[in-house]
Amino acid sequence: MRFHDRAIGAGCVGAALALVAAFGSGTASAQLPVEQLTNKPAVTAKNRVYIPDIAIMHIADGKLHVIDGDTGNYEGVIGSGFTGQAKLSKDGSEVYISTTYYDRGQRGNRVDIVEVWDSTTLHFKYEIPISDKRAMALNYKYLLSLSSDGRWLIVQNATPATSVTVVDLAKKTSVAEIAMPGCWAVYPVPSQPSKFGSLCGDGTAQIVTLADDGSAAGRTVSDVLFDPEKDALFIQGEPTGDTYHFVSFTGNLVSIDFSGDKAKAAGKTSLVTADERKKGWRPGGYQPVALGAGKLYVTMHPGGSEGSHKTPAKEIWIYDAASKKRVGKMPGHGATAIGTSSDGSKLYAIDAEKASLVITDVSKKPKVKATVQVGEFPSQIEVN
Repeated sequence: MRFHDRAIGAGCVGAALALVAAFGSGTASAQLPVEQLTNKPAVTAKNRVYIPDIAIMHIADGKLHVIDGDTGNYEGVIGSGFTGQAKLSKDGSEVYISTTYYDRGQRGNRVDIVEVWDSTTLHFKYEIPISDKRAMALNYKYLLSLSSDGRWLIVQNATPATSVTVVDLAKKTSVAEIAMPGCWAVYPVPSQPSKFGSLCGDGTAQIVTLADDGSAAGRTVSDVLFDPEKDALFIQGEPTGDTYHFVSFTGNLVSIDFSGDKAKAAGKTSLVTADERKKGWRPGGYQPVALGAGKLYVTMHPGGSEGSHKTPAKEIWIYDAASKKRVGKMPGHGATAIGTSSDGSKLYAIDAEKASLVITDVSKKPKVKATVQVGEFPSQIEVN
C-alpha cells in the first residue's frame, strides 16, 4: 500500500514538471487571460410555447415548460407547485402562476400565492398572497384569466362552492372575492377590461362588472344558451372580439357574445355531417379548440359516446372561422390540447400518450416540423 502511494506521488510530480516545461517558468507572458463573465437571457426563442405539467405522480412538484415554438428546442422550466395555473402578461414579459405550497411538501401549513416570473430570464420577481379557496384543478385555460388591460388577474376558486379571487396587479395585492354560484371559468371581455363572463351549470352565462376596487359592481344572467344535460360545452373557448366559440360534447360549435349587458347566443353550427354524427365523431381532450389565421381547429375522435369527451384526437378538423365550413383534416397526433402560434402559421398539439409537443406548419399543406418530449402530464398550451 505504501509503495502504491509513492507511485502515485511520483506520477503527480512528473505531471507537474511537464506542465512547467510546457508553460515556461511562470512569466507574465505564460499567464492565461482573465475570463470575462457575462449574463445572457435564459430564453432566446422569439415564439414561445408554455406548457403546464401537473406532474400527477408527484403532484406537489408541478412544472411550467418553455419550448421554442419554431424549432421545438427546450428553453427552460419554472416550478409551478401544487396544481399551479399559468398565464402570460399582455406583453409576454411576465408569467403569472397561481399555486399552492405546503411547508412539509405534501402536508403541513398551506399557503396560496400568485407568483410573478420574468419570462426571459426565468427569474422569480415577487409573489402576491391569495385566498386558500383557489381551485386545485387540472390545468385548463380560463381557470386563471387576465383582463384585457392587464390590470386584473382573476383566479378560479372551488371549496367546492365556486367563486373568484380578484388580484390587482398594479397594486400587487388581492382585493376581492366574488361569489359565482354554479358557474365556472373566467372569460375576459376584450373590449371592456372591467367585465368578464362565466358559464353556468344551468345552461346560462353570467357577466360580472368590476368596480375600481375590484369588487362586483354589477352582474347579469343570460337566457339559457346551451343544454348542459344533452349537449354540454367544453369550458375552453376561443374568442373573436367579444364572442367566444365553444365546442359541445356531441360536436356542435356554440358561439356566445359577451359584448352587451347580458351574454347572448351568437350562433350554433354542427361540426359533423349526419353520417359522421352516426359514426360518433365528437370533440375530445382538455383544450380541444384552437383559432388562428382565420382557421378554427378541433380535436376529433370517432365512436364517441357519453363519457368520451377526454378521448385523444384521431384527427384534427379544420374550419374556416368566418363561414364555419370544414376546409380540411389532418392527423390527430393523439392530441388532447391544441393551440396556434401568434401568426397562425403553426399548430401546436400535445400528444397525451407520449407526453410530447408536436409542431405542425399549417401555413400551406400541414407538415410536422418538430416533436419534443415535454414533462410527464402536459394538458394545456399557452403561446406568447
